[in-house]
Amino acid sequence: MHDTPPPPIYDSLAAPELSTDAYVLDVWGVLWDGIHAYPEAAACLHELRRQGKRILLLSNAPRPSHSVVHGLAEIGIADHLFDGILTSGDLCREACAKGRDEFGTAYHYLGLEKDRALLEGLPYQEATELAAADFILNLGTRQLGESAEVYRAELSRARDRELPMLCANPDRVIVRSDGTSVDCAGALADLYVALGGSVRSFGKPLRPTYDACLERLRGWLPDLVPGAVLAVGDSLTTDIRGALAAGFRTALVAGGIHGQELGLQRHGDRPDPQRIDALTDRIGVRPDAVLSAFQWS
Repeated sequence: MHDTPPPPIYDSLAAPELSTDAYVLDVWGVLWDGIHAYPEAAACLHELRRQGKRILLLSNAPRPSHSVVHGLAEIGIADHLFDGILTSGDLCREACAKGRDEFGTAYHYLGLEKDRALLEGLPYQEATELAAADFILNLGTRQLGESAEVYRAELSRARDRELPMLCANPDRVIVRSDGTSVDCAGALADLYVALGGSVRSFGKPLRPTYDACLERLRGWLPDLVPGAVLAVGDSLTTDIRGALAAGFRTALVAGGIHGQELGLQRHGDRPDPQRIDALTDRIGVRPDAVLSAFQWS
């Protein structure tokens, strides 16, 4: 159990205690629910920009950042509302650009059809069959909603060939707008490790991800220190754990991935402090603050 009281709960990012110079914001669960933007998200971003704050979006999306920017624009989160974006897909692609000798050139692809072009333009090609692959490129399940267990036999064959796996999204699950959980690439990576395979992951909560964030932010604020960054996310295990380890301040948005466990019925509901206490004790991660929603009011 924690010896400290539960983190303070705020209904708005306008709380003076949350004011800082730079913000690192998760996307899914903070700005949108996987289908629609949260109605107050764009206005909150606009207010932060009006105040001259620096905003970097940080997503475990297994695709290049320009693809995420385009998707956000389609739901009303225009690119003038933030300074930049970094995705786990960017980090995976960057590593592949530097690591051809390390990884080989032929990959066995796991993921949605729309994400297949992650390594396009780099000297890699998709293997025609598992036996011809040098490594597994894991971006998730091939169909949204599939269980990682569907891939056990396939991953067992890959393990028999001692293929390393590159995981471009460490998230184990996402929560859709209807409250259902969906297995992500991280769930496949966990299964592969359990089978005895080796995995290298990119994204939250891994420390190099936050080092890359700080480097990007210092391009705008050269003297920025980690404690002057507020990371806002909906997952204790990825967003908050990783940011705390990097020395960032943190705020958990209650209504995302943990909303059901917190007993929240609607987006923006204020969580019960005792439920927050129990949740953070169970996971072993204590944010500096909790937000009912990413909003300015």
